[in-house]
Amino acid sequence: MNTLFKIVIYSVLCFAIAGISNYAFAGSEKFDESMQPILTEYLKITDSLASDKTDGVVAAAKKIESLAGNLSLSLVTGEHASHYKSIPKNISEGAKRMALANNIASFRVVLAELSKPIVMWTSMSKPSGINVIYCSMNPGSWLQKGAKIRNPYYGSKMLSCGEIISGPDAKK
Repeated sequence: MNTLFKIVIYSVLCFAIAGISNYAFAGSEKFDESMQPILTEYLKITDSLASDKTDGVVAAAKKIESLAGNLSLSLVTGEHASHYKSIPKNISEGAKRMALANNIASFRVVLAELSKPIVMWTSMSKPSGINVIYCSMNPGSWLQKGAKIRNPYYGSKMLSCGEIISGPDAKK
């Protein structure tokens, strides 16, 4: 084959693969958009608990539960669709338990349950500016903005305990 023919074939294949890749992820963008308000409320919870406060935690949990009930898996197609399947239900259940908790210790226990599906979503969708932090002392993960660790599981007792495992501030 001559070089020009190879270049044309290669170009056609690249465009075809790019088109298939875009199709494989089609729909998850809308799901990711509908997750943003949940992420906002979730970050309020982790910020409060890291500050050893419970102000607004129940309200944020109730809002997350409501928002999770409106998530539509029909918005997700392609390779991640099966991974997303359990996310709305698990978020809703974790948020419901969070709303029923009555003290900071119980909020922190339930946070691990609420965090799992949200961290799973984050690992697939990679929302801008969000780090996944892991604390082996708890053990549990959570999400936060910024590189300064603020552990919601321990608050002031061990505020900086944790390691950024993924996100914009993770060590490469």
